[in-house]
Amino acid sequence: MKIPFSKINTKEYPFKLNLENMIFEGNLVKINPKLVKINAIMQGFIYRPCDSCGTELELEIKENLELFASDGIFKDEANELSNTIEFFDGHIDLIEVAISELEVYLSDYFYCINCNN
Repeated sequence: MKIPFSKINTKEYPFKLNLENMIFEGNLVKINPKLVKINAIMQGFIYRPCDSCGTELELEIKENLELFASDGIFKDEANELSNTIEFFDGHIDLIEVAISELEVYLSDYFYCINCNN
């Protein structure tokens, strides 16, 4: 789901993506002509092996996300790292954002009940 930056204004622009067992839902709000704030909830479940023994786990996920999307290169005044995703085609690709945030979440270690003790 790609949304043009030009369609987003200061009024909330709602969206909802259903990606198999995960739902990515929220709204977009324009901060300035080149920057959009993404407020979203990522929730659902995913199967993943235990990082210790390999037993399959069902992970319940419910994460609140606050991100920014930039139309082109983003430069902040403090020169700090931020939760800003740069897009270079004039569109926000919400599927790309959702998959990226899920991959970040899954980059952590997860253990089954037996290995957690």
